[in-house]
Amino acid sequence: MALEPKADNPVQVYSDNSIEVAVLLTLSGGFLDVFTYVGHGRVFANSMTGNIVFLGIDIATGNWYQSMRHIPAILAFLTGVFIAYRMHFPSVLKHFPKPALTCLGLEIIVLITASFLSASFPDILLVLSISLVAAMQNSSFTRLESWTYNSVMTTGNLRRFAEAFFRGTMPGYDPVSFREARLFGLVCLSFLTGAILAALTTLKLHDYALLIPAGLLSVAFAICWRRQKAKVLYLP
Repeated sequence: MALEPKADNPVQVYSDNSIEVAVLLTLSGGFLDVFTYVGHGRVFANSMTGNIVFLGIDIATGNWYQSMRHIPAILAFLTGVFIAYRMHFPSVLKHFPKPALTCLGLEIIVLITASFLSASFPDILLVLSISLVAAMQNSSFTRLESWTYNSVMTTGNLRRFAEAFFRGTMPGYDPVSFREARLFGLVCLSFLTGAILAALTTLKLHDYALLIPAGLLSVAFAICWRRQKAKVLYLP
């Protein structure tokens, strides 16, 4: 298990663990959940908690057709996690030496392609595709500096923010915990901002709205590609 950063200790931060990349990924994560929910059958692309809750409600109320819409997204998400895990096997690393960038690049390609699909393209296939690549990205980018976080869901990040905030302020000021609280607070706000942006654009732009998260992820890809060397932070 990676050590949590402690005061006066240097912390190496690679680009894929940086706050800049985390903000871009969570902006995209919040956007995609609202995009598929509002524009494609009230199914979440990333929030499997929401899909399972609605699946239970639909089964309990006998709404079998709607309940079946959630299952492909759940299965696609599980498949994406498996693929991302498999990417780290030596036999795969031999062909794809940068698995995180491979998963991120695939997500960008899928989102750009999906933005130009015909309006008659089945919702279920579109959501399935987004859930698959979002899960791959989520499983590949799991750290914010030296802390674990989630780039496509916000419950765990919100808990980390609350815990770190209270550790950092009570009974006395702890600069490391307070920094953690600031970073996770920013990540949570990024997810909310992405959700708001999707709500404002999805009904107006329809599938072309997917070019927005594709652009955000492209910036994240460029940051990870150009900044290969770790940046050293000396926490107070």
